[in-house]
Amino acid sequence: MGGSRFERELEFVQLLCNPEYLRWLAREGYFESEEFRSYLKYLEYWKSPKYSRFLAYPQCLVILEYLNSKNVNSILNNESFFSTLGEQQHFIWLNRHKEDWNKQ
Repeated sequence: MGGSRFERELEFVQLLCNPEYLRWLAREGYFESEEFRSYLKYLEYWKSPKYSRFLAYPQCLVILEYLNSKNVNSILNNESFFSTLGEQQHFIWLNRHKEDWNKQ
């Protein structure tokens, strides 16, 4: 994996917006690993304005909060979480680009 640590962590934290990636992480047991859970806690530094200004997908911070919650396993065991997340991401994308189209 190339790039600086900053770039790698920026990319990873934004990957949390991808419901299929989250589903894969859950299926592979990543959320059972204390090391991985500690890494997710560490990534909360992205909430600071010093870092969050670099995020193209700031909604990843809300998802990170869910993933760092105590009931993460019940969230990830509920299939509706992934479908709802996918729908929400789609609507965010549509509305974001609709604003761009209206400016033209």
